[in-house]
Amino acid sequence: KMKTPYRLLLVFLLVWTAWASEPPEGEDLSFFVPDIPKVETEDVIKLLGQARALYDKASESPATAQAVATALSVAVVTLPPVPLYRALRLAKDIPADAQKYLPAAVDLLAGIRSFAIAPACLDRPGIPHTTAGQFKYLIAANLFDCEAIMPYWTLEVLRLALLLQGDQRVLSAFFHNTSSVHVPPEKGLTHISIYESGSTDNTVLWLQVAEALWTAAGIRSFVVTNGSLTRQTLMDPYNGKFYKQHRIQFLATLRNAALEPLYGAPRGAYDYVYFINDVFFCAADLFRLSHLKADIACGLDFEVWVGEKKGRMPGVTQRFRRSLLSTPATASTAAVAAAAAKAKNSSSATPVWHAAMKRMSEVHLEESARQAAADARTQVAKVKPRYEFYDTWVSRDLGGNPFVKVDPITRDTRTIDGLHRGWPIPVKCCWNGAAVMSAIPLANGLRFRAGLVEDGECDISECSLFCEDYRRLGAKRVAVDPSVRVAYLPWTKEFHGKLPGGVGAKVPWVHLERNSGLTELEKQWSDTQGCMSVQCIPLRRGTEEADIHSFRVIDLAANNYTHMFLEQLKQPPSPPFEPQSCNQIMGPYGATNDGSAFDDLSISLWGKNPIQRVTYTANSTLNSLQVHYGTASAPAHGGSAGDPGSLELQPGEYIISALVHFDDTAVHGMVFGTSKRRSVTIGGQNYTMGILPRGVSKAIATPCPGASAHVGRYKLIAFAGTADKVMRSLTLIWS
Repeated sequence: KMKTPYRLLLVFLLVWTAWASEPPEGEDLSFFVPDIPKVETEDVIKLLGQARALYDKASESPATAQAVATALSVAVVTLPPVPLYRALRLAKDIPADAQKYLPAAVDLLAGIRSFAIAPACLDRPGIPHTTAGQFKYLIAANLFDCEAIMPYWTLEVLRLALLLQGDQRVLSAFFHNTSSVHVPPEKGLTHISIYESGSTDNTVLWLQVAEALWTAAGIRSFVVTNGSLTRQTLMDPYNGKFYKQHRIQFLATLRNAALEPLYGAPRGAYDYVYFINDVFFCAADLFRLSHLKADIACGLDFEVWVGEKKGRMPGVTQRFRRSLLSTPATASTAAVAAAAAKAKNSSSATPVWHAAMKRMSEVHLEESARQAAADARTQVAKVKPRYEFYDTWVSRDLGGNPFVKVDPITRDTRTIDGLHRGWPIPVKCCWNGAAVMSAIPLANGLRFRAGLVEDGECDISECSLFCEDYRRLGAKRVAVDPSVRVAYLPWTKEFHGKLPGGVGAKVPWVHLERNSGLTELEKQWSDTQGCMSVQCIPLRRGTEEADIHSFRVIDLAANNYTHMFLEQLKQPPSPPFEPQSCNQIMGPYGATNDGSAFDDLSISLWGKNPIQRVTYTANSTLNSLQVHYGTASAPAHGGSAGDPGSLELQPGEYIISALVHFDDTAVHGMVFGTSKRRSVTIGGQNYTMGILPRGVSKAIATPCPGASAHVGRYKLIAFAGTADKVMRSLTLIWS
């Protein structure tokens, strides 16, 4: 252990530094988050080398694989929050062939944890253990640009997998009487499946570390990095407008990609699926969910508010939070590292397991000191952080109504008392950052999906539809356990007590068994089996935000959209849609409700007077447009501001293609292609490189825009649209 004077001096310096700091004048959320060291790419590469070395060693033979897995199991036991004295009892009696890999295993886990920012989990979480090793689990996740959370998340997923698999040592670490832990002779099976795509940070590198670590620990892993799934840009075959793939459809595709190992496995290969978002969680808490005997079970997810600021903000949710967690090390963190290094250099000859414990003790000390400093800063802060329930869009109480953010978060009178007591309560739907679900409906063909909006279904989250599909298929046992909590920022120990929204303090599992909490859950499930009503809050049309003013109550039994979806899956995919005839009036593009209308078609004599010249003025938008048709000139439409420009067509030259850039207020510009193979830009902005400013859309304004057979067959003969001081909208007429 580190010598006592060093430990006391280190803690004193950290706490004194925090108390001496000025409290935040504003509402700076980073002030309340423990400091973390800055992680360089070289650091992660070094950890990857260590992980692959253990993986390679485990690949040599079954006996070596077992020895490495045992060493990593013991190393997991030494991680916080389990006290080292308890871990020591479990580490010193391991077989000799595993002991020689213990230093490397602990050093790897200590290295990963040293870069982690960790919430305050309980070392005695009061969890059950009766299902350990009895079922087959798949832990699944979609990850994107989440390097800040990866060191902690990687290790906690490993701990959860070992708990579910029935690892004797990891289970024993959380119980006072280790002899009370009984695991079947044959361990359960737990696999991990991760699908990542589009990350621009070191998430991929961290996942390579995770895959090598998990596999060396005996957990089979399916990790896809740099996946090909990205949110597609699609085109309307009628008007040529480009638009983003429906958000829910894309998210459903990602979730299904993470579940491919289940879909491709024989029926019965998995009993349950854990789907975990990139959140902070305690493995022992999520392990508790597997004991509820539910078809879908969740905890509660919370975001942290400080005054009017929150750590998870709509639109920039993950980016804001991850930049917050990527704060470089402060002087106090550097002091921790220096003190730990000094203690490390003073080591003496010790048994192998003792050396391993000493390495992990440094990590425990660093983590405790950082948390102590954060707690001290919180005490002197003018504005205290508070927790607020997050997932109100998906969660539905027993009556089918949305959860809310104030006390009580669930308004159904049958469950308010249970919520206040901290008991598991029956609900209609939940996700809340992490969910465990029965694998049977998925093995039988169900998939995550978007709503069948054209058939009248509500346009809601893929997770909400998932709950509705389960209920229609008879999987109606859905529960939220308030004692299982996840968050989007690290928390302090107060997180385990009473929380805003009427959420009671965490309740040990044994108390639920003694006080009829589980019996009451079963009774309420039984009493509400026939209830199929739920409130729908759809996305606002044309946006990605919930329209809280358009809610309606729906009867899930009235229209069986689940059956319709499953029937659609049996049909072969339809070929790309191609219109039977080409639309020769393309548009309107822009804001059709503003400006005065105009139509040049009569001036062009319906194409007999060809377009010869186009003059315009523009700055960031197209401000005016005047077209000269043969011997006649149309009036100038729009205002006069901006820089002038013109397009002169040569004799016999026609405009045969057009790309329009616009937003919901005005037309920004156009790019024309001519029969002489010229490309000419009209307007103040040239977006031909494919990079559009925020809010600006584009459209191929040529007849049959998706059909190559029609390229060059049509020529532009006239414009119509609306204008005032700028060109509000344009319609292109072809022949």
